[in-house]
Amino acid sequence: MLLQATLLANLDALKVYIPNIYDTFKDYSPESSGVVFDEQGHINLANNGEYVYSTEAKKFSQQQVKLFVENPTMFTFNLGHQEDKDICFEHARLLKEIRTKREAEAGNNNKPIEEPQLDMLCMVGSGLGYQIEALFEQKKIINFLLCEPSKDIFYAMLHCIELKPIIESCQALGGRFSVRIGGSASGMINSVSEMLHQQGHFNLSRLFFYRHYISDTSDELLQLFKDIGYRWSSGWGFMEDEIIGITHTLSNIQAGFEICKNKEIFENKISTKPVFIAGNGPSLDESIEYLKKNQDRLIIVSAGTSLKALLKNDIKPDIHFEMERTLRTMPYLEVIEKQQKNSNIQLSDIQVIALNTVATQVLNKFKTPLLLTKRFDGGGQLIQKADKLERHVAPEYCNPTVSNTALVTLLSLGFKNIYLAGTDFGYLCESHHHSKDSIYYDEDYFAKERVERGINKDKKVKGNFTDFVYTTDIFDSSRGNVELALQEQVEKYNQLDTKVYNCSNGAFIRFTEPKSVSDLPVFKSFTDKVECLDVLLTEAFENKQFTRKKLDKSISNSFAEVKLILDQLMKFTNKEMQSREELSQAFHLQNALLMKLKSRKEYQVTYWIIQGTFRYFQAYIMTNTYYYDDLNERNKFINYCLSAFRKHIKQRYSELLHAYNKPSKA
Repeated sequence: MLLQATLLANLDALKVYIPNIYDTFKDYSPESSGVVFDEQGHINLANNGEYVYSTEAKKFSQQQVKLFVENPTMFTFNLGHQEDKDICFEHARLLKEIRTKREAEAGNNNKPIEEPQLDMLCMVGSGLGYQIEALFEQKKIINFLLCEPSKDIFYAMLHCIELKPIIESCQALGGRFSVRIGGSASGMINSVSEMLHQQGHFNLSRLFFYRHYISDTSDELLQLFKDIGYRWSSGWGFMEDEIIGITHTLSNIQAGFEICKNKEIFENKISTKPVFIAGNGPSLDESIEYLKKNQDRLIIVSAGTSLKALLKNDIKPDIHFEMERTLRTMPYLEVIEKQQKNSNIQLSDIQVIALNTVATQVLNKFKTPLLLTKRFDGGGQLIQKADKLERHVAPEYCNPTVSNTALVTLLSLGFKNIYLAGTDFGYLCESHHHSKDSIYYDEDYFAKERVERGINKDKKVKGNFTDFVYTTDIFDSSRGNVELALQEQVEKYNQLDTKVYNCSNGAFIRFTEPKSVSDLPVFKSFTDKVECLDVLLTEAFENKQFTRKKLDKSISNSFAEVKLILDQLMKFTNKEMQSREELSQAFHLQNALLMKLKSRKEYQVTYWIIQGTFRYFQAYIMTNTYYYDDLNERNKFINYCLSAFRKHIKQRYSELLHAYNKPSKA
């Protein structure tokens, strides 16, 4: 009777707090697992006729919690820092200052779980739930995500512990109690990502992972935490980046550069022609001869630094892609100009397509610059806001590397047969990390030492033609976004509308077909390629709705809105903080306001200008608080950081106000 009463009480609670889970279990009948009494009269979980718990379930769970508290599994947020001489952005200077102060005051001993409050915990495996009870008895938990692969086991848990007080304890602290039933490990990762987004990425400062029992799914999930968890904590951008992007966007519009349209309103008459994206991975060297021999039969596009390698081998790309926001591309282009001094192929002969954030000075090196709108970007949002007729595309997944920009642009142009050559997203050995003919192997390359420091064997992924390749976070994130872009095509058209062949001897890429260059067919001659591409690009790009004056007025009108929102956000942290828990609450309130902005179309420009700066500083300030033993010293550190951040925000707003329409600082 008690078990049934607990079930009914839980169903009532789920009906109120998590109605989708209630709908699943209100009339549920288990198939192979259920709650039972064992021979000792203890409540146990039976699975296919076998007891899951070899000892009393409640005592086992309490002991497991004790061990977890002593040695938890957790994800922590961290940032790398430049040498002082290399820092050119104020956000980088201040973030490093925060770390330096903490190291001087508290050292580097990050205490695992000596806190009364856990801001976020993900648990895999509900079992009978006694470990959940024990955890909540010992710790205040703000955000709790329970992932249970089996409906039967979750239903069994509903008979054993009362969820209502646990759910309400999370909510009382401003948090969430969320449940994911069934699904794959990647689906569970998506649930973690969604909770972080809604509740604040500062929870990455310590994201705890509790595994109640070992299973293939929990093993896979834990591995995914290790492999791709870093993606949660990067790519947010800073206000300084956004100001530069807005400056370049306005300049590019003033220069009259045209912008890519939606493919539904133009026709690509050469959509089935083979298009090769030449990335600058090490296996580009294996494809050079093929590309050189067949360049009259293929459309060849270069991606960023692969341009030098192609030109060195007398291969003129039909389109070149750029995406870097800052002017650091200029010295690289000057190296190419020097290389091509006596060649009949000059940069001014090459068609370029770039993100709207790329500097006009860079684009003017090329022929007839064209733009792709970057969706999640202040400048990109200005373009989207001005696109009243909704004629222009703003695809996702256009970064973090220029190979992403090239792929999503080709998909947006409607090409059906895309081949990846040199898009390795990894390397087989540390000495060959890019094409040997690229700038990375020039003796006088200005960033040679910095690049080589980032090449190591710390991370490896499945290979395309080999068991594995080594990779870096940036390469792997870029590969992940290629997969997401192709997955989006699958979901949109119920199949992959475009065939993508991975000819690179690098990382395996989902939704592509591995195919060695030596196995490629002989393609038909494409004698009128230049003319056909000119026709396509003329039809696919336009600039009829956009003027510098219109966009300038739009961003100017946003200044008062940005100031108002910043003032509201900073109100949450304008007081003296008395504890880390109080800081957590303030950051939660800031994030809630940011989420409201994101949900409103009229606030998109403001949201994308400011959101990244808040995410990074929240996460990094919170991370560094955990190193302090002395709570008074911790509180002093917190308030020092908040004061410095307030000053930083005032300076960045002033920079936006006075520098958005002047030459960018980097």
